[in-house]
Amino acid sequence: MSKEIFNKYIKLYQEKIIKSPNYAVGKEFGKHDTPNIILDLMKKTNSKTLLDYGCGQGKQYTEWKIHEKHNLPLPRLYDPAVPSYSVIPTESFDGIISTDVFEHIPEEVIPMTLEYIFSHVKRFVYVKLATNLAQHKLPNGENAHCTVKGYDWWKEKINEFRCDNILVYLHESQTDDGRAGIKRGLI
Repeated sequence: MSKEIFNKYIKLYQEKIIKSPNYAVGKEFGKHDTPNIILDLMKKTNSKTLLDYGCGQGKQYTEWKIHEKHNLPLPRLYDPAVPSYSVIPTESFDGIISTDVFEHIPEEVIPMTLEYIFSHVKRFVYVKLATNLAQHKLPNGENAHCTVKGYDWWKEKINEFRCDNILVYLHESQTDDGRAGIKRGLI
């Protein structure tokens, strides 16, 4: 069932990107000190390889080169809604980062996503997510943030799947009242 739901939402996000070319371009990657936090996690864990899980259209790397400005390596890019990045990697990575992604994943698909991440990471996971509704709607009229949960819910859900030897940094990028980055840190 979760695969059917996954496929339904992938089609909706693909349609959204076609209709709104400035949607899912990777703007969140450069906000709220995200690159510096990732660089710090890489240094703490002596990491070399990264996967950006849910990279969107990847403009944060291909056009804006935010990673270069912060001395970060170019991650492997994966986003199931973007054809050029839609092949899910089979190899493992030192770190897996995901910015502004989890709230776009249907709740029924979150376990499948976390299982993938924690079975393909060696050292750290960085998750930055919003805990409020999005300004954007999907083509079927649903809010683009289909899983709107609080920081503590996400912390608990991630901890269900994490491995003891993996550092996990959870970063709330926006709260219900619009304040940015209220809760964040290692969990």
